[in-house]
Amino acid sequence: MSDRNPNVPHDTEDRGWWYLHGAAMEKEFVKLCRTKFGLDAEINPAKDEDPCAPDLMVNGGLADLKSQRTPFYTARRFGIDPRYAVTFNRKDYERYKAYYSDISIYFWLDWTETSSRWGTVDYYGGIFHLPFSDVAALIEAGAPEHSYQHRVGPGDPNAKSSFILDIRKFTALFATERREG
Repeated sequence: MSDRNPNVPHDTEDRGWWYLHGAAMEKEFVKLCRTKFGLDAEINPAKDEDPCAPDLMVNGGLADLKSQRTPFYTARRFGIDPRYAVTFNRKDYERYKAYYSDISIYFWLDWTETSSRWGTVDYYGGIFHLPFSDVAALIEAGAPEHSYQHRVGPGDPNAKSSFILDIRKFTALFATERREG
C-alpha cells in the first residue's frame, strides 16, 4: 500500500507540472503582495533564463515562495502540530546557504484539505515571511528532517528530504483560521 496522499491534486514526483503550477501561484502571489500588503513584488526576471532561479523580487531583494495546500499530517511524529507544519527542502536550504544567503522566504498556506487517512487538522491559511538566515537558524538548531520514500534514485531531481518547520515561528503578513468562500 502506498503512503501517498490521494487528495493531493497531482503526482508529487512530476516536477515539470509543479514548476508550471508554481509559476501560476507566483503571479497570484505578486498580485496579492501589491494590492493587499503594499509590497513592491515582481517575478524575478532571472527566471526567464533559469527556472530554478529564486522566484521573486520583493522590495528590491530576492525572495522565494513556498506555496503549500496540504497539511503535513504526519508532523506529529516530529512533535509539530500538522496544522502549523511546513516543509522546507534540504536541497533549497543547501542552495540558499551557498548562493542566496540574503534571500527572503515566503510561505503561502491554504489548507484546501483538512482530512486524510492520517488524521484531521483544523483549517489554517495565510502568508508568512522569514529571512533565510532565520530559517537556517531553525534548521541548524535541530529542525526535524523527513526523508521521502519515493525519491531515492540518484537520477531523481526532486528533493530527497525536507525539514519540518513550525510556521508560527515566521512573521504573519496575514493569517486566518477560517476558509473564505
